[in-house]
Amino acid sequence: MAKISSKKSVEDLEKQLLKKNKDLNAKYLELETLLDLTNTINSLEDLDELFFSVLSLSSSIINSSKGLLLLKNDISNIFDPVSVFNLDEKNIKKQIFNTRTGFLKKLNSDKKSFIISKEDNFNHDLFQSSYSLVSPIIYNKKLVGALILFDKETRSGICDFSKNDLKLLDGISMQTSIAYQNVKLVESLKKSNKLNDNIMSSITTGIIEINLFGEIQFVNKEAIRLLKKDEKEVLGNHYLIIFENDELLTNIIQSVEEDQQRVFETEFSLRAGKKKISVNISFSPVFDEKKNFSGIVIAIDDLSKINKVKSTFKKYVSKNIVDKLLESEDSLNLGGKESEVTILFSDIRGFTSMSEKLNPTDIVKLLNKYFQSMIDVVFKYNGTLDKIVGDELMVLYGVPLKDEEDTHNAVKTAIKMFDALDLFNKKIVKEGYKPFKIGIGINKGKAVSGNIGSEQQMNYTVIGDTINLGARLCSHAKSGQILISESVKDRIGDQYNFKRIPSIEVKGKSKPIDVWSYRH
Repeated sequence: MAKISSKKSVEDLEKQLLKKNKDLNAKYLELETLLDLTNTINSLEDLDELFFSVLSLSSSIINSSKGLLLLKNDISNIFDPVSVFNLDEKNIKKQIFNTRTGFLKKLNSDKKSFIISKEDNFNHDLFQSSYSLVSPIIYNKKLVGALILFDKETRSGICDFSKNDLKLLDGISMQTSIAYQNVKLVESLKKSNKLNDNIMSSITTGIIEINLFGEIQFVNKEAIRLLKKDEKEVLGNHYLIIFENDELLTNIIQSVEEDQQRVFETEFSLRAGKKKISVNISFSPVFDEKKNFSGIVIAIDDLSKINKVKSTFKKYVSKNIVDKLLESEDSLNLGGKESEVTILFSDIRGFTSMSEKLNPTDIVKLLNKYFQSMIDVVFKYNGTLDKIVGDELMVLYGVPLKDEEDTHNAVKTAIKMFDALDLFNKKIVKEGYKPFKIGIGINKGKAVSGNIGSEQQMNYTVIGDTINLGARLCSHAKSGQILISESVKDRIGDQYNFKRIPSIEVKGKSKPIDVWSYRH
């Protein structure tokens, strides 16, 4: 009897070992399957591909007949179906899924996978199923998605999910959450890189990045334009190849590599194709997190653009004013302030009737020549050309920069404008045109001056009663006459041959104003 008992014990042990081995094989298979799934989904960088892979692989692993993956909407608490397996997709997309009711409420509360049995009846009618397995997708500790499998398929038919299925889906869900975070991180980095690229591409400074090995790893559009080279030609090449004809430039780069100190060169002569252009150029060393030298950034500003802006600006104000304005950024800010100004208005007399007798081309031609001769005088005496309106000139003195001689300069401008007009008339009379006749008005006083408009479009001008009176004086001035106000006369004294004339009435003034006249 002892022998029989011993034999039975061995058989039981063998059965236990077989069962253990079967369980271990099953566990190994599960782990291997989970590893394969992890490797697959972690290699994906697109969310649609990720969700499709997760749903199809998890359905295959757990042998579910149907599946659904929901993802939280970015702008609401609605969960949208992003991947569907063996379900009526049109019907599913008509449904509204949120965390207020049903399985999503429980999932949002517990943030754990769970089995929905036949008796629980969580939306089984909607999915035409008897059993469900629900698992969360977590991002930043919040529920962002749900993986749902329906009706486990076996040889004996549809059955409920087991605790082992629950554990397995838990693992899949955890890996899905990690993969989702990775994809979101990649997307964020892509957006950040795209933003940086857009910024770098849009700025007017040329940017060249050189890595530790001397290879050009980044170049923006402005740098390409300046170098007169193709991007493909530049990227990946050593700077010695790209700048082989620019010995001074390569020497500076090499010195920055050795000394690891910033170098800035003004009005540097840079070779651009077959020509050389004037640039401001800086060479800045770049260091990694451990403060180890990792490359050089070259920034290039095209001086031809800056010089063009300056030359354009000088068409509006005198050279010395341009230079002083560009020295101070505050001078170019939007806003106004009250200051003492002298204003000069000049107007062509009888211009309307004159223009009616000439064709438009001749009118424009004559006006351009006339204004050129007048503006030359304005700039000679440091006037700021505020605007040209038709045949009228408006010139400022004392703004944006103040000078003790502002009022004197305004009067000198007016007198010399008549001298310039005489020369201009001699030329056009020879060409068969009638001579121009002008009147000038000058006033002095307080006015609000500054950049008026918007950040996108501003106009430097002055406003106030002082300006209005200057315009009225000009309108009263006869051909060959300069009219000045009392404030101007007080400032200039008897230095110029101005004579008192009867007071005049002007629009906007209740009393007649005192004026002095100069006849050319």
